[in-house]
Parts: sequence; structure tokens; C-alpha cells
Amino acid sequence: MSDTEMKSFCDKMVEVAAEGMEAAGAPLGMIVDRLVTYGVAQMVAVDGSEITARNLHMIAEKIGAGAFAQVTGENAQRSGVRH
Repeated sequence: MSDTEMKSFCDKMVEVAAEGMEAAGAPLGMIVDRLVTYGVAQMVAVDGSEITARNLHMIAEKIGAGAFAQVTGENAQRSGVRH
């Protein structure tokens, strides 16, 4: 399986997991919390806390700069805390 195919497969598995949590009654905030917590815990297990924190800071900067703006339609200049 190519990297692109594997990425697509993994995306589908995450979608199925999230849909299952939603079907069980979990609110969106809890679903996101559980998925992020799992992912970050795996990052720490592999790379350690310091490297994980550094990588998460870089990801946060990319998000703040509008990394998802094309997908979500969000204006990158707008800011605010949702949760």
C-alpha cells in the first residue's frame, strides 16, 4: 500500500471511530479531546515530552497561520477560543 493509500485508510478509520463515538452520544468536544489525547500520548511514547511539545508548538503556529483555512473557509485573521 502506498503512503497516500495508507493515509486515506487511516483517515477513514479515524472517521469511523469518531462516528462511533458520536453515535454513542459523545459530544464533539469530547470526541476531539479523546482523539487528540490518544495521538499526543503516542507522540510522547515515541519521541518524549520535550520533542512532542516542540512539535505541537510548530503545529499550533501553522494552525494559527491558517493551515486549515482553505478547508474550513475560516478567515485566518479571526481568533478566539471555542472550548
